[in-house]
Amino acid sequence: MEKTVIVIAANSLSIQPCGEHMTFDLSLGKKGSGGTKAFSKSLWTCCVGAVIEYCRIAFDLFPDQHQVCVAAVDEVKCQPINSWRDEDQEMGKVLSGFQKFGYPHFHPPQNPAHGPGHLSPCLQGLQYAVRCLAQLTATQYAVTTCPGRKPPANQGRILFVSTLKTSTDVKELEKGIVSMVRSENADIKQKQDPARLAINHCQLVVVNTHIPGQHPPCDIKDSPLTQLSSQVSSVVYSFPAKMLLDKFISLNKLHFNLKSTIVTGIPMKEEQSGGSSANYDVELIHLAEAHRDVLRANCTLGPPSISKKDAKDPHKDTVTLKWSTPKSASLDLQYCTSAFRVSPSNVMSRPTICLINFVLSGKPVLLEQPRKGPNKIISHVLTSHTGAIFLHCVPPSRSYLDEPPSISEGFGGRVTDYRISDFSLLVQENQLAPIPPDRTKIPSVFPIGRALAKLEKDTRHWPIVYNDTIVYTLSQELEPLPQVVKRDIMSDAELEECKKVIRSLQSKEMANEQLPIPSSGGRNKGVRREEQYRSLWSEMENLLKVYSSNSERHRHLFEFLLGVTAQLPSMQTARKTPPIKSESNTPATTPTAAKTELAWQEMDRYQRMTEREKSDFNLGDKNNEHGTWKENSAPSQQKQQPKLVPMPAKPVASVLSIWSARQRNKASSSHMEFAGRMSYGNRAELYTTLKSNTRWDDVMVGTKWNGRH
Repeated sequence: MEKTVIVIAANSLSIQPCGEHMTFDLSLGKKGSGGTKAFSKSLWTCCVGAVIEYCRIAFDLFPDQHQVCVAAVDEVKCQPINSWRDEDQEMGKVLSGFQKFGYPHFHPPQNPAHGPGHLSPCLQGLQYAVRCLAQLTATQYAVTTCPGRKPPANQGRILFVSTLKTSTDVKELEKGIVSMVRSENADIKQKQDPARLAINHCQLVVVNTHIPGQHPPCDIKDSPLTQLSSQVSSVVYSFPAKMLLDKFISLNKLHFNLKSTIVTGIPMKEEQSGGSSANYDVELIHLAEAHRDVLRANCTLGPPSISKKDAKDPHKDTVTLKWSTPKSASLDLQYCTSAFRVSPSNVMSRPTICLINFVLSGKPVLLEQPRKGPNKIISHVLTSHTGAIFLHCVPPSRSYLDEPPSISEGFGGRVTDYRISDFSLLVQENQLAPIPPDRTKIPSVFPIGRALAKLEKDTRHWPIVYNDTIVYTLSQELEPLPQVVKRDIMSDAELEECKKVIRSLQSKEMANEQLPIPSSGGRNKGVRREEQYRSLWSEMENLLKVYSSNSERHRHLFEFLLGVTAQLPSMQTARKTPPIKSESNTPATTPTAAKTELAWQEMDRYQRMTEREKSDFNLGDKNNEHGTWKENSAPSQQKQQPKLVPMPAKPVASVLSIWSARQRNKASSSHMEFAGRMSYGNRAELYTTLKSNTRWDDVMVGTKWNGRH
């Protein structure tokens, strides 16, 4: 509800003292003269102070959203304190209005309970509130006069504050408000007044104030929200006069969905003790979203801190945050997710005044959550803007303005291994944009279908890290082929450029040139040249195959690449050895992947060999079981494993065997051959005595050996 009308009604009961005494020093700073005297506020003074606090919080937090209109009535007159105009929605106007109204005029309480016409000021004040609620505010008038827009719903709240005696008085007020709203709507409908708007719903909040222990006692009890008619509802509160100020602050929180934050641990110097200091607490009121916004950031605030006197208050919801002294004075770069206006709960206390002056001087205040560990968690910042104090919500985790989090612990390896720039380019190339309405009527060029098809093609072959790709690692060597093939249309000049790139790679492989691949981890390190070219051609085939259906030139480029790779020795070996089909329906492994896996298995097996086995393997000893692959496993193992492992149909030369043969050829040409190999057919048999029946003890000669044996 954007409109609230407050009516404070004075009757013959309002002259009574509230029962709370205040002591004043009459010495005026002179010792030994004047003494002290106790005073007690009246019920009218308590009501006025509570209404002023209600207006102050509403004006501080909602300068442009919620409007409050106040009226005061006694047994003589009904006088408005302010109006719906924007210039009247401020505390100066309210204070000056109460000053002009003065102390209320009423008859002496000869018969307070049943005096003649003791409810007439109350009904007069309700009549004014209904008429005020029907008037248009500046915002409602702007919406109503706007052509083509429906008139807004006129909903509001009437806060009636007075001193009543019995529950019968409350029922009389409820009956009166129902008839007043009905007659006001009928009058607006009949006269068609453009300055008024029919009341859709009115909520009557009756606040009765009384003196504790009075005689006879007050029989008015709190009543929940009750629907009086289709347009009027009512709720009743009965508070002692000395608790009226705190209860009005609670009503303010309930009506405007407010919460409070207690700033604890504020360092302040004591005036009496000079250099000593003490810590104080200040309660600040703000919108409830100030706490909810931090909870959305996966942050749990500290437990609510509720004092004993407010333990029975169901609307008290306070979170305690601690004053945090910053290590440096540069706090202007604090990021935040939202900002809310704040208003102090007790504006007259000395700690509140010191905190407000400190923030208004331009110094922000950091607020941290109650510590549950060694780390400090800053969740809010108090600062001022254009004379108003705001509570900024700071996410305790990573800021939305920070750099993206490190992905060094991902499965791809270091952060430099990820294709971050390529991913940004992928996002830019697949952005959606509005198109003219006439194109959406053609089903063949419907935009969402084309966008999804393009995104599917662009991501069908898109390695995440550089270690899984060679084409995107050599992007400079392959320019402009990776970018041209992704286009829907390819020109003849672009087709020739792509063919030049393919011919250049072909000539480099035929000339045994090494590819400029950075060896930054992964299996690219230590892989020989033929395997690198084989992986490059395979990846290029997959890439061009994805976009071969774009146009006729795309298909021609793909066929040209297949013709070139068919003549290369690195790809001929891979195509000669098709994979063995398994008995199950699982797809077969490609020849390149099978040979690569075999090469790595043989390399791991070579590392587990002893020095003797490695020397026999390098010499090509076929009698040694480590020198060749065990292509056939034991019959028992074959029965236990029904699935056949994909293996080449014919023996394939491994990386290590090719390298060993090349080293042997170089060694044989650089020195004279060993005489033993030349005599025994290029291989001399060693330790021939091991095959005879002669014992090794009979062969060895020497006393030392025999003694040791």
